[in-house]
Amino acid sequence: MGKAVGTDKKISVSSKEKVDTMKIIDRIKFKLFPRLISSREYVAYLHEKGIDVGEGTYFFGPSDTVVDIQRPWMLKIGKYCKITAGVVILCHDYSRSVLRMKYGDVIGEAKPTKIGDNVFIGTNSIILMGSEIGNNVIIGAGSVVSGKVPSDSVCCGNPARVIRNLDEHYSKRKSSTMYEAKDWVNSFFAHYGRYPSEQEMGPFWQLFMPRSINELKSKNINTIVNGDNRDDMLQSFLKTKATFESYESFISWCKADNECG
Repeated sequence: MGKAVGTDKKISVSSKEKVDTMKIIDRIKFKLFPRLISSREYVAYLHEKGIDVGEGTYFFGPSDTVVDIQRPWMLKIGKYCKITAGVVILCHDYSRSVLRMKYGDVIGEAKPTKIGDNVFIGTNSIILMGSEIGNNVIIGAGSVVSGKVPSDSVCCGNPARVIRNLDEHYSKRKSSTMYEAKDWVNSFFAHYGRYPSEQEMGPFWQLFMPRSINELKSKNINTIVNGDNRDDMLQSFLKTKATFESYESFISWCKADNECG
């Protein structure tokens, strides 16, 4: 009987070969299955094209997002940005072709497009060439942004304009969140005929959870935060105080106003 040759020989694969293989797989997915592209893969693609994308930045709909790769040296996206589906980010403006056909000469255009750190860009927004968005900025859905947007601001509209600073927005959201949590419970109860569990309270768990990482783990609370720093979020959580003593007291508060059950 013939003896198999080399069947027990280990094949060594270098790190470079693994990276190259992953790049090939990613390219195939981009071509054949664009809907399956993850944020990580899309960021890797932008890096490969030479675009500076910061740590922690997350694309919520990579296959529906358009990032201009024609001038990668003219585009910078900061750290921990949250870029939602349908967003278009440009670093060129081909409307010059209209002038060329009317007046004959080619008039070039170039302005850097910069997006700072910790920026949220809402669905179907357009960031035009030359936009400079500061740090800690919220861009509302459907906005068309051009020019400079100051740090620590909320900006929306077409054309986009600043509607309030971030301190004002924080105060507004802080005062509303407890009542929106009650709306969450009301709607859940009306739909399912029962109250949600702690795990089903989505982003409202900080209202009632004990300030303990172990408690979060034991209750299986989802603390994954895309486009955010999870460690920083948990450390900040430990320094705050719960609005309610427990989840039970939160539900009792809902019942007390006869708005839940």
